[in-house]
Amino acid sequence: MSILTAKSTGEFSNFKLEFDPASDGWFLYGYKESESPALELWHMTKEDAMEQASTDYGVGSLDWSGDDEGDETPTRDCNGTVLQNGDTITVIKDLDVKGAGTTVKRGTTVKNITLTNDPELIDCRTKDIKGLVLKTCFVKKIGD
Repeated sequence: MSILTAKSTGEFSNFKLEFDPASDGWFLYGYKESESPALELWHMTKEDAMEQASTDYGVGSLDWSGDDEGDETPTRDCNGTVLQNGDTITVIKDLDVKGAGTTVKRGTTVKNITLTNDPELIDCRTKDIKGLVLKTCFVKKIGD
């Protein structure tokens, strides 16, 4: 579980930002001088929680410290298999490519994919199309 903490000089003296894998969301807690949180905001993205702490309570993005690993959502193919940079995939459905005037046919094999910041998208290239971005729900990992 990822936990980040920050101190503030405002209404709340301490903040805790905690990731809950069960709900797949972040919880923002604001503490006054007591042990129990006086503010609880939950189930938001990490960016939204940090932005709210910044705009509403004056906590800067550089004020956060702590364990920040494990919050990355893995990129998964249509079967739920985790994809990694360099994997080989196959397309499971004919896809019209916007702007290219062509179709990527079902069964097309794409080698050496690149993951993006969005776990639902991958970067790749085919013989005909360079800089192709595919949704992971239309691909299946080959091998391993």
